[in-house]
Amino acid sequence: MKTIVKYFVFVLAMQPMFLLYCQNNTNEIIKAYELRMDGHTEEAINVLSKIIRSDSTNALAYFELARSLENDKKIDNIIKALDYDSKNLTYKFYLANLHMLEAYKAMKTNNKELITKNLNLCTETLKGILAIKPDCRESLLFLIDIYGSLPEEIGGNMDIAKTYLKTLKSVDLLYAAQGELILKSKEPDFDIVKHWKTYIDTNGESNEALVKLGKAYLMTNKKVKAKECFNKVINRDPQQVILYLDVARAHLYGAMRGGDKQDKELNKFKENVLLYLNTAVKKPQLIEAWCYGWLGMVEGRLGNNKLGDEYIDKAEKLIPNYPRFTAIPAIDLAPNVVAYQYKSYFSAF
Repeated sequence: MKTIVKYFVFVLAMQPMFLLYCQNNTNEIIKAYELRMDGHTEEAINVLSKIIRSDSTNALAYFELARSLENDKKIDNIIKALDYDSKNLTYKFYLANLHMLEAYKAMKTNNKELITKNLNLCTETLKGILAIKPDCRESLLFLIDIYGSLPEEIGGNMDIAKTYLKTLKSVDLLYAAQGELILKSKEPDFDIVKHWKTYIDTNGESNEALVKLGKAYLMTNKKVKAKECFNKVINRDPQQVILYLDVARAHLYGAMRGGDKQDKELNKFKENVLLYLNTAVKKPQLIEAWCYGWLGMVEGRLGNNKLGDEYIDKAEKLIPNYPRFTAIPAIDLAPNVVAYQYKSYFSAF
């Protein structure tokens, strides 16, 4: 009996130390995330690797390591995270996105075997989310996006997409409207702007719906109308100033198409990027660096080489290896924040 009592006393004494140890690890993982977001990826990886060496079952550390790496070890580490936290939906969404990325790579080389393999892994992961949370609107919409957007020969299936849409209609009206758009977009006379106007007339002018309408205008090359929608949203919620960068990107794509309006489009790109940068809202360094990098590229294209170099220097000081792609960089939330959102696999906006 005395032995049992001593055991419980020991366990109770050790519990605060164990909780403190776990908390310290979480703090260190968040520190690694902050290092990565500031452009110090190698330092972040070193912090996480050290944690895993001392705490080999730490799912959060594996998740953040997966997000920090830029090689095929990303999938290995997110699978490790799920080994130790199998019902974490944030981890599952991240894994699904990685499988879709691998499918994209296979599409570029027309490797049908790899396309099929990775699409299957992606959809099975998304279905695994529904097994845990049957009313997960993001997973339902991702599945509609995949089955409704892809041709049949590489995995598309309109019947399956319609089945998921039926479920989604009972879960979320805005997401269901997005699902309907995906399925109707193949119709030759489909009007994406009219689609969102009809939704707003029926369900009200929410910020989310106005953003959808604005992006529909961008996709139909009506940039002025898009900006009018976005201004309404930003006036209600100043944190949404990032929408100006979508307008900027639309002008950039217009310039990339060439023609006699190329310089005008580049100047409009600059105007909207500067509009974003000059707002008082706190901005992620990664996106600031992306803005300055592209301003540098555009100024160089317009012949303003000195100003272009100044912008490039600003970008490199913020994030030495800043992103060069045209898409606005995705900003990861802290690893301990439970969050996931739908972003189309197949649409630029």
